[in-house]
Amino acid sequence: MIKLGVFILPNKKLKKILINNKKKVKKIFGKQKYLSHPPHCTICVLNISKKSINKIKKEKISVPKLSQKYKLLKTDIFINDPMTRGNTMVFKIEKNKFLKNLQLNILRILNKYILKSKKKYKDKKIKSNFKKFGYPFVNSNWYPHFTIASISKSASQKQYFKDFKQKMISRSLQKITHVFFFIIKKDNHKLICLKKII
Repeated sequence: MIKLGVFILPNKKLKKILINNKKKVKKIFGKQKYLSHPPHCTICVLNISKKSINKIKKEKISVPKLSQKYKLLKTDIFINDPMTRGNTMVFKIEKNKFLKNLQLNILRILNKYILKSKKKYKDKKIKSNFKKFGYPFVNSNWYPHFTIASISKSASQKQYFKDFKQKMISRSLQKITHVFFFIIKKDNHKLICLKKII
């Protein structure tokens, strides 16, 4: 069983901003979860078998003809992140019809390749999503974002978080033309293919 991540990648300008934020976090808090991950917005992460990779590479991603764009909303902190039990610093993306449809279409296409996992969640909606889609964050509890890092609660964070949440970010529209498929092994991300959205 391997982990497949389907991501939206930032443009060059935004990528540079995200990497600079990661560097600042590392300087102040040291090694933290997600710091070494390439900047990306997760559409889904699924468990699949290694032999299904070639079939997945042949799949086509289609989305109804809506504006294939998104914009950043603000900087934010996911306090007590259920995935890390830390506080996760993010650049939030404004969710729109295109992003919702993109995620649901990808999950439907990949559904036949998903391997069931014994992972358990307490939250009913997260539990239901995981059972149905193989991914816990879908529909109303998917908050698209670019992650900087998840800081362990032992670190002194109050002032840094306050400053981070007040950061001004560009809200200009970003176009999405492709989604990127990665194999994830711990903190290593290996690109296996990119797919044009049709």
